[in-house]
This record gives sequence, structure tokens and C-alpha cells, in this order.
Amino acid sequence: MYIASFHDAHDELDLDEFDAADAESARTINRLFHPESSLWMIAKQWASDTPRRPGARLHDYFLLLDAYASYDERPGAPQIVAAHFDRTPGTRTVRATMTSHALIPLAQNWLVGRGADPSRVLEPKGWSDPLDAETERLEDFLRGSGERFEVHDTFSRHEPPYETWVIATDAQQTSGPAAEVFFWRVPDEKSPAYTVRHGQFDSLKAAYEWTRDTSAPLPAATRAQAARHRVAPLKPSPTNSPTPPPATDPSTRRRPGR
Repeated sequence: MYIASFHDAHDELDLDEFDAADAESARTINRLFHPESSLWMIAKQWASDTPRRPGARLHDYFLLLDAYASYDERPGAPQIVAAHFDRTPGTRTVRATMTSHALIPLAQNWLVGRGADPSRVLEPKGWSDPLDAETERLEDFLRGSGERFEVHDTFSRHEPPYETWVIATDAQQTSGPAAEVFFWRVPDEKSPAYTVRHGQFDSLKAAYEWTRDTSAPLPAATRAQAARHRVAPLKPSPTNSPTPPPATDPSTRRRPGR
């Protein structure tokens, strides 16, 4: 798997003559481009890859892997980071935002909500593949889910079997199940594919109880919910603004996909 350095990204973004638009942008830029950063680029969508008008704002989108998330934050912390750069050439300013996610489709959803081209959704290269059609449907559904899900908690296991669970509530669920669980799993580093499964619970407490033993079956989603998975469109969401660290060079070690 190719992992670019952020010194290369800095050169391609051409931020040398741009000033951070606010304190959050300054902190984000410093974290991304710090020489000792633990963030590694796994996919990108450059403004230079799309047609643009002279003077128009330029948007760049990254998917990143935080190799030290479970050490720097908390055990089981999410390792996928989504970052958005919004450059305004006329004022020579840049707004930079980023957020952590437990699953790649949720990070992709966040980027689409900030203007990333949904027809060219960022996909990491060289990662393991979905095992089956159910996994593909669920990932498509999450990528196009907009802001309907509020994530309450996540956990990622950074040793075999690699597992990630996400507990969320659905703003479109007016009755019925009160909590949703999305569960990603790959047995070991030799496994060529991963699965994503979805379960529904009567309460957040019940969802948390299930996470104590992830080998237990997930309560099946309703037929109506399963139908929405199959037809969920991939579109921007409304928004107010456009594992243990590897023992060797991360580029030489294949990590399971999410």
C-alpha cells in the first residue's frame, strides 16, 4: 500500500503563501504537516483534478490513517481521519478542518457533505476488499447517509480479529429500534476480505450490552431499513460550510481495510 508523506502533500497544496483563516485551521495544518505527525495519507481528491474558474475557491480532500490513535487518545480510538482544505486565492486564506471516524464510509460521507465529488469517492488503494454484497450495500448506504446518524460511541480492536463497532441513533427513525450498530470485521492480516453487518436494538443500553460479546448474532434490521440500504443515493449531506503503531515503515506492511 502506498502511503504518501505530508511533505509531498504540502508541496501539492501550495500553502506557502496562504494564511490560516482561523485558530482551528492553524491547529489542523500544524497537526497534518508536523514532521513527527502520525497521520498517513491513504486517499486524496485534489482541487487540481477538477475544472475550476479563475479565482474560485479550491477544495482538497484527504483520507488519512492515524497510526498512533490508540496510544495518543484512548484504547480503541478511531484511526480514520477525514480532512478538508478550502482555499480562497483572492484573500490567500485557507480553512482546514478534520475529524476522526471509525469506518471509512463514515469518513467518506463527511467529505461528500463538504463538497467532495460523490462520483469519485476517495478509496484507499491496496486495502482488503468487501467480502460480499451485503457489505457493499451497507458501505454504500453509510457513504450516502448524510447527517441522519448521530454516532454515540465507537471501538476499534487493533489486533486479530480486527473489529470495529459503531453505536448510533437514526434521526429518520420515528418509531421502532432506538439504536443502530454497524460492525466491521476481518479475522486476521492474511484475510483477503472484510465484512460489515448492521443490527438494531431497543435501546442504547442493549446495544452496549451486545458489544461485550461481539460473537453474538446482531438483531436483524427491519425489512424497510434493509430496502433503504439498497437504494440509498450517494449525495452531499447538508452542512453549514462548504492500533498499535507499525513496527516497520508503514508502507511495507499491509494493513486490513475498513
